[in-house]
Amino acid sequence: MKHLKFIVILMGLLIFFGTSAILYIVFDRLFSKEKLIFPQKDELKQLQISENSEIINTNISDDKLILTIKLNKNYQIIIYDLKSGKQLYFFEIN
Repeated sequence: MKHLKFIVILMGLLIFFGTSAILYIVFDRLFSKEKLIFPQKDELKQLQISENSEIINTNISDDKLILTIKLNKNYQIIIYDLKSGKQLYFFEIN
C-alpha cells in the first residue's frame, strides 16, 4: 500500500508537468514574435531546372529547399536558400 500511494502521486506529478510543458510549448509557438520571410515570387521563378527533368523529391529544411531531380539517367541534387532565393549547392550523381 505504501508503494502504491507513492506510484499514484508520482504518476499525478508526471501528468501535471507533462501537460504543463505541452501547454507552454503550444502557447509559446502561437504567440511568438518570430516572422518567416520568404523571397519574392520573381526570385522563385529563377530556379534553374531543365524542361525535360523530373522532380523526384523535395524537402524544406530550416530555410533551405532541397530538390532531387532526374534528368535522363542522371540525378541532380540542388539546394536553394529560401531567404535569398539563390542556389547554394549543386551535386550531380551518375
